[in-house]
Amino acid sequence: MCQVFTEVLDAILYRSLRMINQIPFLSKLPFWKKNILDNGAETIAKFVDKIISDRRQGHSNSMSDGPDLLDLLLSAVDNEGESFTDQEIKAHALTFVTAGSETTGNLMIWIFYILMTHDHVLKACREEINQVISNSTELTNEHLSKLVICEAIINEILRLYPTVPLIVRRCIHEHTTGTDNQLHIPVGTCIITNSYILHRRSDLWPRPLEFDYTRWLRDPKTDLKPKLVHPFAYLPFAAGSHNCIGQNFALLEVKILLAMFVQQCDFKLVPGQKIVPDVKISLRAKYGLLANITKRQT
Repeated sequence: MCQVFTEVLDAILYRSLRMINQIPFLSKLPFWKKNILDNGAETIAKFVDKIISDRRQGHSNSMSDGPDLLDLLLSAVDNEGESFTDQEIKAHALTFVTAGSETTGNLMIWIFYILMTHDHVLKACREEINQVISNSTELTNEHLSKLVICEAIINEILRLYPTVPLIVRRCIHEHTTGTDNQLHIPVGTCIITNSYILHRRSDLWPRPLEFDYTRWLRDPKTDLKPKLVHPFAYLPFAAGSHNCIGQNFALLEVKILLAMFVQQCDFKLVPGQKIVPDVKISLRAKYGLLANITKRQT
């Protein structure tokens, strides 16, 4: 299944970087890895269907101590007491799995990169984790809510290295915009927002190329979050009605991973590497990231 998943992601990437999807009849032709995409998607869908069916019938159980994501989806009801259908559960589960694995993995790469190249950031992160978690063997929501420096570090990494830097939308209403309304956008126009560039604009961010997690810390007097120059200056998870459905899940997952790794491991960047951001489905390190990771001595 891992191989199928990898092939599907590769096919999506291959097609998304070409004009195929902008020409409707071309996108339906059995070329440009269309068969790989269709067959792989069908295989993954059947795999997820079986997982849902087995859980409903009690043939499988969560591997976690409490309810997992699938348990929560199966038990959820709307305001009228109606449960999700299997099709809805499958759609939500696939969204979390397919959209979350690639992006979360690459975000962790950039987190490691920053921690290994900014000693003061790693020091501040580790001091907070040791103070909040101490010798606890299990992370709790109370612990996580107190990791404000860790949260600020993650936010700043998402600013400089947004995991999904290209946001693609299609215009459904005619628009006129720009200075003196000179730019006309007709219905059907494909619009791409580049958050990698947006997050590095000097008119929106002081010292835009500098990694400074303190810009995200709350005011110690008012406990208010810093106010952005523009509400859409920061778009690591898009915005509005199409804001990433897995945002809170992803941030929680990454904070847990960050806390566990920093508390339990030492890591050092292997010298001589060329670290180059590369835009694919998500922002990855073009040549990967090599590190020596060892268990910390307590």
